[in-house]
Amino acid sequence: MALAYGGPFYKPPANVSRMGYDLSALPLWYAPLGSDVWLSDARQVKWMDTCPFSLGVNGVLGLSPLYNKVSPWGWSASIARRLMNEGVDEICCPSKEQMERIRSLSSRIMAVEILGKMDLPDTIGKSQRVDLIEQCDYHGEMFLLKAPWSGSGRGIQKITCELSPSMQGWIKHILKTQGCLIKEPYYNKVVDFAMEFLSDNEGVHWAGYSLFETDVRGIYKENWLASNDMIREMLVQYVPEEVLQMISSRLEILLEEVVDGAYQGYLGVDMMVVRVPEGYVVHPCVEINLRMNMGVVSRVFYDRYVSPAVQGRFVIEYYPSPGEALLAHEMMQRNYPLMMEQNKIRQGYMSLTPVFDDTAYQAYVIID
Repeated sequence: MALAYGGPFYKPPANVSRMGYDLSALPLWYAPLGSDVWLSDARQVKWMDTCPFSLGVNGVLGLSPLYNKVSPWGWSASIARRLMNEGVDEICCPSKEQMERIRSLSSRIMAVEILGKMDLPDTIGKSQRVDLIEQCDYHGEMFLLKAPWSGSGRGIQKITCELSPSMQGWIKHILKTQGCLIKEPYYNKVVDFAMEFLSDNEGVHWAGYSLFETDVRGIYKENWLASNDMIREMLVQYVPEEVLQMISSRLEILLEEVVDGAYQGYLGVDMMVVRVPEGYVVHPCVEINLRMNMGVVSRVFYDRYVSPAVQGRFVIEYYPSPGEALLAHEMMQRNYPLMMEQNKIRQGYMSLTPVFDDTAYQAYVIID
């Protein structure tokens, strides 16, 4: 929502701030060797001593004006302001013009434009921009309305009947504050997955697969921890491997044209396998996440720290009551003891973020 707000003085809701605080150790698992990772408090720095791996990064409680590069989870005007207030040189942050370009590229409008240029066999998908509430009327077929900027499945409404007054209010609010909506058919989804990409000085490159689950509202729940080959083998049960290869190649070209050097870092393209009367097809561009995302985290974690040929789950968990996270953590440690093989996880449970009495959000893995 920081991108929806657009300005540098955005203040996130309390639950979002709490998630950021509790999960601040997550970059320890994907940061480049030798990096500093900005942690929330001294307890988290001390927690690093209990890690069974040598991570090759440093946990710090403050930032330095000597950094020549910083990589937040995602760029916004508000995070740039916060980083500079903490001492980071402004040369490490996007300019006002660059930030506006990143904001534009992060809109769901970009996914609409990319999807319109895919035109590949064994794929499905259409979406359109709507600017008037009259374009959102129900005509007997279920569809989705999406706000241009939102995250983790939020900002999405399923329209199944005539618009209620509250739904009309939501539509008017988004049209007023964000300028438009995206309208899409509702598809018979079978599998959620994503292709991850890396944008750098040399262009945009495919970086791996991500297979994930969402709840009924479309909000992220967890990732399947598995090798790229395992995920590919699962997907080709539905669609030919050639289709996946064509999609990744086409997206590399289209993303490079659209991004055009305005953004460097990871980005993910959410997709889904859809059941149709003739069998199965792929929706190749449901959304584009121009930022670090849980799919990349789980991909990098598996490749670095998990034994080949095993699989498991990468989970983000919320605990509403104080002490609940610690009790669950201790129970998981007892029930699923960690087993290592050649300095990689072979089996068991491990928390990727510290767990204390006051923890509300946790990231953990469990390997079968």
